[in-house]
Amino acid sequence: MIRRLLNTTVFRLSLIYALLFSLVAAGAMVSIYWITENHITRQTDARLQLEADILLNRYGVYNTEALLSDIRRHNQRADLTQGDRFYSYVLLKRREYDMLSEFEAEYTTADGRQLFATRALNQTINFSMTPNQEQPARILITLLPDNYQLLVATDMSEQRALLNEVFNSMLLAILVIFTLAGIGGYLMGDGVLRRIDSVRQTAGEIMDGDLSQRMRVTKRNDEFDRLSIVLNSMLRKIEQLMQAKREVTDNLAHDLRNPLNRLRNRLESNQFRDPDSTDFQQLNQDAIQDVDELIKTFNALLGIAQAESGVQRDDWQLLDLSQLIADLGELYEVVAEEKNIHFSHHAPSELTLFGNRQLLAQALTNLLDNAVKYTPAHGQIELMAAADGDGIQIQINDSGIGIPHDQYEQVFERFVRLDNARSSPGNGLGLSLVKAVIDMHEGQIKLADNQPGLRLSLHFLTPSGEH
Repeated sequence: MIRRLLNTTVFRLSLIYALLFSLVAAGAMVSIYWITENHITRQTDARLQLEADILLNRYGVYNTEALLSDIRRHNQRADLTQGDRFYSYVLLKRREYDMLSEFEAEYTTADGRQLFATRALNQTINFSMTPNQEQPARILITLLPDNYQLLVATDMSEQRALLNEVFNSMLLAILVIFTLAGIGGYLMGDGVLRRIDSVRQTAGEIMDGDLSQRMRVTKRNDEFDRLSIVLNSMLRKIEQLMQAKREVTDNLAHDLRNPLNRLRNRLESNQFRDPDSTDFQQLNQDAIQDVDELIKTFNALLGIAQAESGVQRDDWQLLDLSQLIADLGELYEVVAEEKNIHFSHHAPSELTLFGNRQLLAQALTNLLDNAVKYTPAHGQIELMAAADGDGIQIQINDSGIGIPHDQYEQVFERFVRLDNARSSPGNGLGLSLVKAVIDMHEGQIKLADNQPGLRLSLHFLTPSGEH
């Protein structure tokens, strides 16, 4: 589990961001520490300079005896045993002890008379009155006339303790930040692993054949939920396609079984007949008709597959829809007249549509065949096309037997034949091919009651709104 967690991107990113944030925090805290230290040092230096100026202004730079006596009184009064803040004062001639010989100044004033540094007092001068000579002190050395040196020092223990506390607090804060980031990364990585394991388990069940399984969707609306929603939509579509495939297979086996059995029986009975007899010729003709029906069924399935796959899109062009409607109208006027049906067609000139003329003609032919087939004598059929807003609408209206409203969607499925159409020849693939061609052209097909009969509307979008 720990190894898997370490291999998760979320956990690694959390550690990287924790490290980056810790580095930024460390940089900010170091800056704070540096600014605090400089501020304390500047305040201490100002106080030391003030102490030195007070002594020098009181006695003058040449009254060294009085200055030395005052320094002794200051040092004697200092309560050095209580650990309180103290000031130390030393006045020496350079020939007695040159403090500058072992003094490394951190910086010097512009006139060169005053030098500042931080170090232990015993590293500069053996000052026996201070018991904490090894503690850090801030030292100011002022150079006086006649080679005198005035040293003023103050204890820095409290400041150093404060800075140490600040430094330790910074280290603790950085450690807490990194620890919390690690815990957060662990929790986030564990949550991601759980979601991924859920997806993996569901995917495994789907691979085992259970297409009803779906990815778990929580109420977080995060990227996993959005991905699960898309995958669930895809799974529903796959399940529908698989169900449709099984239905097509079952329907195909059922519809092909009867003509194949008839074909076999006829061929079997025909082998014992005289080739010159009338019965032999009739059975041979019926067998050919059965084969033609089988070929027609397979051609219809192939046409649907080609339309759904879009393999013929290379043949698309801007076609004259007005001329196509006129050609089909002239053809079906003759067909309808044979059944004593009144047929009319109309389309304005210059109607253009980008598509495949052969497929569109085949789809309209299937629809017109159905209209002629199911419209009784003395009925009416209308074929119309017109510009409609941003597209073109084609309507086929008939006064036939119609389709029940609750079966409008069902009729476009493969091998589906309504009860009132089972007595007529057909394989139930015509409207499936129509639907595939319309979808291929990104059109819409709608059915409505024509009272009586069926009103069928096709709507296509035209390129750039041109008709």
